[in-house]
Amino acid sequence: MLAEGHLRVAIAQFTAAIGDVHANLASMRALLAEAAARRADLMCFPELCLPGYLLDPAGYDAAFLAELGRAGEALQADACRLGVRIVYGTARRQAGFLYNVVLVTERDGGQTDYAKTHLVEAERAVFAAGHELVLAADGELGLGCCYDLAFPRFCAGLADAGASVLVFPMAWEQERAFVFERIVAARAIENVAYLVCANQNGAPGTLRFHGRSKIVDPMGNTIMEMGGQAGLAAAELDLHWVRRLRASLDRATYPLLADRLPDMPLRRGAGPVRTGAN
Repeated sequence: MLAEGHLRVAIAQFTAAIGDVHANLASMRALLAEAAARRADLMCFPELCLPGYLLDPAGYDAAFLAELGRAGEALQADACRLGVRIVYGTARRQAGFLYNVVLVTERDGGQTDYAKTHLVEAERAVFAAGHELVLAADGELGLGCCYDLAFPRFCAGLADAGASVLVFPMAWEQERAFVFERIVAARAIENVAYLVCANQNGAPGTLRFHGRSKIVDPMGNTIMEMGGQAGLAAAELDLHWVRRLRASLDRATYPLLADRLPDMPLRRGAGPVRTGAN
């Protein structure tokens, strides 16, 4: 439990069927039951795992959104019944705009939602961008979604606000997976935080998802990593260790949050850049 300083996190990796809420909910509930049997405190599913990675605006009609709402209610009941906090990706329409949402469902039925702020080009044709950072679980969890991971200031904002675990549901494709693989350790190190990345896998339609969901510790070490197959994996996170590192009680890393400076003004030097011989 977070209050005790230890958190057992389970990651579910699977191929979400595009537009098939019923099938995706069934997959999620089966994996959730397995996570509960393994005594997970928190279960993290991938981005847009409930609707599937659906990028057709017409697909998000009133009937489909109502179906997503009913499926969300079922997961809310499961969180209460099983005593597991659930993080998953879905879509919601609010104030006339459709958002790619990460939803946290608490064990007491409460919910926190985060609307993805950094959207790739194909997503911008469907979803509106969110505009705020969001913490959950009394501020211990910082919520992000897939492409958000690529932006240092986003992650820094969550860590500076107190989050010790940064949670990223993902639908990261194979084509540019090198970005994910090369930055995840950096984000953990520079924010002295755990990174939890739950990715979709497989090839729904023309898409090719990378899989390789993982948890990285504040030193940049991968403590759990999945391959390309669907399934579930779990790891124990020590939040006391994060606090000791940030307070320099454990001097294994630098006090990076304390030493981080605010944005500074830019000054340009005189003269053009010269290239080649004159």
